[in-house]
Amino acid sequence: MAEDEGFIDGNGARAVAGVVAIGAAALLVWLNWHVLVPPPPKEQDDAGLNPEFVACRDQRLTTVTKMKQDGVINDQQFGQFRERAIATCAGQFPPGGDTQ
Repeated sequence: MAEDEGFIDGNGARAVAGVVAIGAAALLVWLNWHVLVPPPPKEQDDAGLNPEFVACRDQRLTTVTKMKQDGVINDQQFGQFRERAIATCAGQFPPGGDTQ
């Protein structure tokens, strides 16, 4: 004899479970949208920065870029030297805005 299936064993329960799973996935995507699709980077606006900082930064970055092109430093060192150059200029001449 076949017994009547309870709700938990039927198609209705599978449909409810599917809706809950889709809802949970949608909630995770919605809550983490900024991680999954980051906003485009802001254009650097030098107009709001200290002109002495901009001049110092540009001079030091030109020097560091030339060192990389000449093969004196590698890519990893270039990143470190670039950060140090900006930090040095920011220490000497407070930029007055975002440096990166």
